Parts: sequence; structure tokens; C-alpha cells
Amino acid sequence: MPRQPRFSKEDIVEAGLRIVRTSGFDAVSARALGKELGTSSSPMFTMFQDMNEVMEAIRSAAEKTFMARMDGVTDYYPAFKEFGLRLVAFAKEESNLFQMLFLGKESRPEIAEDIAKKCLSQVKQGYNLTKEQAEMLFRQMWPVACGIAALCVKHPEDFPEETVSSTLSYHFSGIMSIIRSGKEIEDIQPKKR
Repeated sequence: MPRQPRFSKEDIVEAGLRIVRTSGFDAVSARALGKELGTSSSPMFTMFQDMNEVMEAIRSAAEKTFMARMDGVTDYYPAFKEFGLRLVAFAKEESNLFQMLFLGKESRPEIAEDIAKKCLSQVKQGYNLTKEQAEMLFRQMWPVACGIAALCVKHPEDFPEETVSSTLSYHFSGIMSIIRSGKEIEDIQPKKR
């Protein structure tokens, strides 16, 4: 009778998440997982076909962690501001998971982008914006929220929540003013002196 596995897939994935949280995604290996679990690397390959499958399972678990943080974000008004605040908080508190999901070689920013678009859909209705205006607002606000979050990975202390909140408000208000005015903004080009 074959021996029952000592570790489940979930145990291996949780061990992988712990490694990512403490040392980053690149630190995950069969040997590191075995060490984290107090065993050899062989249990990974009784549960998973190969390390690519293990890594994908870890990435999926990290995405679920992120999605749990974003749960209910559209219950706030404006939802996009709540999204921005939560995105930045995630980058500060889970910097290695944030890097893996949004800044790494195989990042998938679309998981956050999809949530941001749902938030802006709410703003579109609440502020009576056209589809084009809502898209413009998204194109301007999305890089601001992501940029602040990315900066917080290395220097979270530079962006206390009050600063993040006011920055998002200033940008949102400024963009909304431009949208409401109906005027095109001048494309300022750098010139040599």
C-alpha cells in the first residue's frame, strides 16, 4: 500500500507564500520549499507535475490574497479612491506579493486593472460621465494609483495614508475639472534653452 503524502498541495502552496513574503518570488525553489516544510524536495513532485505548476499555484494563491483585500471595494463611494488606498496598503503590507503580482517578469496587472475599471464604472454613473470621459479618467488615475503603490514597495514611510488619500483626491479632482470644462489640455513639450 502506497504511503500517504505528509503534505497537501495547500501546505506546499502556503509554504511557497511564506517564502515569497519573506524572501521574494525568485527565492522559491523545490529545495527552499522542502526546507520550509522540514522535508526533502520530493513531496512537491508527488503533488505537482513540475516546479512550473508549483509556481503557478503560488501565484494563484497570491492573486486570491489580493482579491480578498479588494473584496467589497465597490461598496464605497468613490470606489476608485478606496481601490487606490487598498492597492497602496497591499503594496506596503505585502510588498513581495505586490512585486510578484504587478512588477515581476510574469506579472498580471490585469487582475487589479479589472477591479479598477469596475470602480470607475461606478464613478461614471455617479458623476454622469460619458464612456469616453470615464476612459480618460481611468487612463489618468490608473498610473497614479499604481505609481504610488510601486513607490511604497521600497519606501512605504514616504507615503502615509493621509498623503495617499490627498494625492488621489487632488488628481481625481483635477482630472474631473478638466473633463467638466470640456477643454483640451495643452500638450506641453520640453524645449532646449
